[in-house]
Amino acid sequence: MSQSGFEMVNNILDMWKIAIQAIMFLVLWSAVFSVKKGKRDGIAAVLLFFVNIGLGLLPCAVWVRYAVLALLVLGYSGVNYKKQIGEAVFVMLGFYNLHCLSFLIASSIYEKIINVIMKTLDVMQSNYQQEMNQCMAVGMFWLVFSYSVLFMAMTVILNRIIKGAAVMVWQDILLLSVLNFVGSMIANVVSGLLIVRIDRDAFVLFDEKPDLLWKVPMIAVFIFAGEAALIYFWQRYRVLLAERQKHFVEEQQVKAMKKRLEEAENFYGSIRKVRHEMKNHMANIKGLAETGQYGEIEEYVQRMDETMQELEYRYVTGNAVTDVIINDKWRRAEKAGIRFEADFQYGGEIPVFDLGIILNNLLDNAIEACEKLEPGKGFIHLELRRRKQFLLLEVENSFDGIVPIREESSLPVTTKQSALPVIITEHGIGLQNVRDVAERYFGGVKIKVKGDVFHVTVMLQQEIQEMERVK
Repeated sequence: MSQSGFEMVNNILDMWKIAIQAIMFLVLWSAVFSVKKGKRDGIAAVLLFFVNIGLGLLPCAVWVRYAVLALLVLGYSGVNYKKQIGEAVFVMLGFYNLHCLSFLIASSIYEKIINVIMKTLDVMQSNYQQEMNQCMAVGMFWLVFSYSVLFMAMTVILNRIIKGAAVMVWQDILLLSVLNFVGSMIANVVSGLLIVRIDRDAFVLFDEKPDLLWKVPMIAVFIFAGEAALIYFWQRYRVLLAERQKHFVEEQQVKAMKKRLEEAENFYGSIRKVRHEMKNHMANIKGLAETGQYGEIEEYVQRMDETMQELEYRYVTGNAVTDVIINDKWRRAEKAGIRFEADFQYGGEIPVFDLGIILNNLLDNAIEACEKLEPGKGFIHLELRRRKQFLLLEVENSFDGIVPIREESSLPVTTKQSALPVIITEHGIGLQNVRDVAERYFGGVKIKVKGDVFHVTVMLQQEIQEMERVK
């Protein structure tokens, strides 16, 4: 093979390598940013691919190409993914680490193949230079081929591990990027020592230390395995945190419902007690009337009226539990100067325990939102409607107009501090729990914000038994 032929093969292999790098970067990017994809992402991906190829054709150092591409990626992330720029940094560090580790392993394979082929060459032959070029071309092919296979294999593995990952914060990014940084640094140091020019001679690392032909790939494999394991266990940790948070929320809801049930029991116990004592009250009033103590009668009746008012419910919903919840929230709202209206009749379509969880969370959120306003400006409207086999529970309330919502979530971000500092809350626990209950009944939660009015609609599908009874 002539020198020009060798250079042509080398250029083709360089373009192949650059194309593989561009594709693998996009695969990693797609895995991390799987939540949000749009037409702009596709256009940016195509442009990045051709810019990468174009820079590869220019006579510039490799680090210059990487630096330009990194700046372009960060610029694009800053415009379209302002809150996720950390993930972009993670993708770039991960990509560069995989590139370096793949090259380290491929270099060992290349060195082994070249050593085997070189032993078959005869320096004294007239066509030694042509055979030498051919040998180098074969070696370069296997270098790029093995590099491509290793790069793709590592990327696919990470792609499957990363897909569906939780949103990363900077602490997560720093933790997960440690091995990426270490792997890249080790790979650069080893690559710099592969061939070192010393005056007119050269120091070839694998010639001087043959055992590194298998030790270097092993180091690269272990670094990659460590990075993959770190990402995997980090995701498992996030899942466990989410489960712990969910368990904590469910536990709090159970405690709240038990309290409501106890309140309902106490309420009806008080009613039974009053009914039982009514004869005594009537006898006392009759005795006061017979003795002409009309002032005492008025005072006695007033005390009875106060007692009866405490036991009186403004809203009677058809169920003891929902009666307690709605009237308790009404009293709380009245004390805070919040107008409270309810149109709610419970028909038993949904178990009262689950419906109670929804009511507790939505009304608590509404009251807390109104309490931030000036007294007299807050209002809450609760309504339960039926539409065919569905129940529509709606809560509308005024608020301060500030409702931060994440791009990847339809629920508002909580503004309350978590009672458990080790648990990471991504949105209001209450609304998340409401959505969990709604999904159990093949429904959902819809949130609308218009000016300073916050509107939540919870759709629930009636239980099958109830639907059959209605038919």
